[in-house]
Amino acid sequence: MKKIIILLLSLFLFSGCPSTGFLMSKAKVTMFTDSYAPKDENYPIEVFATAEPSKPYIEIAQITCNDTNEDWCLKQIKIKSREIGADGIILLGKSSEGGIGVPIGNMYYISNEKYGMKAIAFKYK
Repeated sequence: MKKIIILLLSLFLFSGCPSTGFLMSKAKVTMFTDSYAPKDENYPIEVFATAEPSKPYIEIAQITCNDTNEDWCLKQIKIKSREIGADGIILLGKSSEGGIGVPIGNMYYISNEKYGMKAIAFKYK
């Protein structure tokens, strides 16, 4: 019983901890077409979360970042978008799922949590 309590305490203490920046995930790019000229680091990347752009566009890549800090993920996706010459991104949702199993008595409880961010980088026609 003591092991179960220690395991549960560890689970609660270490789940949901904010990232320190030391081991933060970098974005990964899967290109659909050739990249374009890179944008300046201050170029404003348009972000679409609930709708698509109203102007015609070309999807140029899928970008994922598998960190638990959403602000960090969005920042990394924007950096990669600028590097490949995108004008904006369309957010698709979470990119990863992790789980932990905890045995309690003769039952086994599993907790799943989705994290990270996935987006399509696009270029206006």
